[in-house]
Amino acid sequence: MIGESLSTGKVLYKDLVSPIAPLAAWMYMLISSIGGRSILLLQILSILLVTYQFSLFNNIMLRNKAYNENSYIPALIYALIMLVFYDFFTLSPALISLTFILLVLDNIYLRIENKLKDSTILKTGFFMGIAVLFYLPSVVFLIATILSFALLTSLVIRRYLLFLYGFLFPFMLVFIYFYWQGGLDELLSQWIKFNLFSSIQPVINLQSILIIAAIPSIVFLFALYKTFSATRFTNYQLRVQQVMFIMFLAAFGGWWISEQQAPFELLLFVPSFAFFTIHLILQFKRKVRAEIFTITFSILLISTNYALFFENTSLHESGDFNKLKAQNSIYARATLDKDAMIIGGKTSLYMNAKSISTRFYHPELSEKILSDMNEKERMITLYNDIKSNQPEIIIDQSGYFVSIQNRLNIDSNNYTQISNNLFVRVNQN
Repeated sequence: MIGESLSTGKVLYKDLVSPIAPLAAWMYMLISSIGGRSILLLQILSILLVTYQFSLFNNIMLRNKAYNENSYIPALIYALIMLVFYDFFTLSPALISLTFILLVLDNIYLRIENKLKDSTILKTGFFMGIAVLFYLPSVVFLIATILSFALLTSLVIRRYLLFLYGFLFPFMLVFIYFYWQGGLDELLSQWIKFNLFSSIQPVINLQSILIIAAIPSIVFLFALYKTFSATRFTNYQLRVQQVMFIMFLAAFGGWWISEQQAPFELLLFVPSFAFFTIHLILQFKRKVRAEIFTITFSILLISTNYALFFENTSLHESGDFNKLKAQNSIYARATLDKDAMIIGGKTSLYMNAKSISTRFYHPELSEKILSDMNEKERMITLYNDIKSNQPEIIIDQSGYFVSIQNRLNIDSNNYTQISNNLFVRVNQN
């Protein structure tokens, strides 16, 4: 819906209140202009991106000799861990950001081998900047990258500055665009301030997260112990392992500061989980044991994903996974193919609507903006928003619209009250 709304000429943050990252919003706008609201297109694109990721991960591991033998096991395990939860195959900002984090990881390894040129340092910073512009919690990987350079390489100050310049360059371009559009303050408050400093509102509870992450986490912890207790690695391989552990800590930090702590945000753990799980498999002395472990691990991951997606086992009932799916709303028929304005309701209420006919799209962020105004400012702001967007239907769960009707003359938008929170425009000519 965000991409579709932006494709009509609206400016993100200024004309559409949302905490989404700018590059993610523009990507959805491009996809919407090509395929509309096609879920199939999003799924195809996500599968292609995941395929590229596990191929890239495999090439990074082989090229940098991370393991004592060359194989396609890295690609296999990466793909398997991506099957932990069905939400991982949604084209989310976190999934796209992870692609650029993998490219950054490759360049860190090149630096450990002293193969990194100035141009590659600049490119590393640029990739990191793009990753953050798709998904803000990825900023923790910026700290992890600098820490990896500081602890494991002998990078000079000039190259640190070059890396930071590469990181800041895409930010400067984005900031210039929003300054030109008159929406720079809105970008800073809605994207950066809200995401980093607002209270966290988990989509599902911790028990549900643990159900999703239990199997790969147990294997990861055991693999971590086996890897760091082994003594047959080269100094370079030990540094590679240390980098991946730092990336694991960054993934935990990124998930911790994320606004929703949703299952799809666990994607950031996939590279580090895959890396150490592969080490565990390769340490089996007998090939048959490695194969049995891999098959068992695969069955457990796929079975968990299947059970949670099809909701046909007690495992699904142990968590609150129903919150991840859009529920049928009592307003579904009323909003069908209508230009809708929803105040204080979930964004899923727009699912059947023709368009978003308001600036105030994101409920929590919109409520924060409106509550910071005095009553007069709030009434004028909402009045101007209604007059500008001309919604056919208004669902008001905050009580603001009733106040406007009682105190202001909405002569160009006559609305009749259908139910407690539902208002329909009468003159739709």
